[in-house]
Amino acid sequence: LGFVDAAKGLGMLAIIWGHMDYLWSTSSVWFSSFKIAVFYVVVGLLKAYRYGERGQRDSCAQVMKKRWYSLVIPYGVFSALAILAHLAFLTIHGGSRLAALKGDVILTVTLRGVATLWFLPTLLIAELLFAAVRPEGWSAAKRILVCVLAPAILCVIGYFYQGMDIPGADRLWVQVVRNLFVVLAKSVSGFWFMLCGYLLYRRGKPQRLGRLPVLAVLLAVNLGLSLLSPDLDFNSFKLGSFAPVFYLNGVLGSVAVLELLRWLEARISLRPLIWCGRHSMFLMATHLPWQIAPELVMLGKRFYLAQTPTAPYFLMMLAEFAVLMLIEAALVWCKEKVKAAMTGRWGKERPICKAVKYL
Repeated sequence: LGFVDAAKGLGMLAIIWGHMDYLWSTSSVWFSSFKIAVFYVVVGLLKAYRYGERGQRDSCAQVMKKRWYSLVIPYGVFSALAILAHLAFLTIHGGSRLAALKGDVILTVTLRGVATLWFLPTLLIAELLFAAVRPEGWSAAKRILVCVLAPAILCVIGYFYQGMDIPGADRLWVQVVRNLFVVLAKSVSGFWFMLCGYLLYRRGKPQRLGRLPVLAVLLAVNLGLSLLSPDLDFNSFKLGSFAPVFYLNGVLGSVAVLELLRWLEARISLRPLIWCGRHSMFLMATHLPWQIAPELVMLGKRFYLAQTPTAPYFLMMLAEFAVLMLIEAALVWCKEKVKAAMTGRWGKERPICKAVKYL
């Protein structure tokens, strides 16, 4: 299933691109339609394959045990490193370190996460929801009802949340409640994408879409729908001016990308994307939380400060993107060397080695 890792890699590259595209060009609007959803859809796909081949059913306890080393511990480690990186950034560029420390700690404790680290707890909660409801035993009517009703409710909630003027927003308890609400809303959204991925690949046959003309039409529709709601910010649970598009387009774009990469895998090497997919958590946890992308964007602005997304703007952004990926490749290399050294010294079964394995 190399195309699955490639899909995660493409989603990760799209996330990084969006964080470097400070003018939010059409490319970032398009990528935002599937770059987050594809990770949840991939988990649903893998569950469908696992259940179909081995009949495996994960309980909440099994999910928690499995994800303790792959999500919970990495969330704590990467959060601590992100906070240190943020403080170092403010030391260099100026700013209130105490206020930043307080804000980052609140974000971490409430599972909202520093920068992109919100994804780890929401993925865990989404998987726990999936294990709790056990959709493999649902009737067809129940599957349809949940698939239609869940995004409808989330759209209504998102609509009122976007337009809500919260009094006393700077109070601690308000920040905590708001953060917990956003985490829950994003987790339920992730569960829905996971459920759709599971049902599509367990009950349907998306592989039939794997013809180039069909995939081109799907991606064209995906692009067109994304332009209907360009002001999307899922991190803050702002679903854009036309919220239903986010859910519909997330599934459409994710399936189209997965089947396109399945088609390409039989014809060309996807090794660069597969590498990004296998290290996607590390890339997600470092490029923004460690201030790598912001520093490169600031450096690029010294050479060329764009007002509109023209050709020179994209050339500068591509140069920044290339430098960032070289830095990330070096960091991954160092990380793998440290992991190999620790495993070789203490063995794979030591708790610390299990924890480091997934970083």
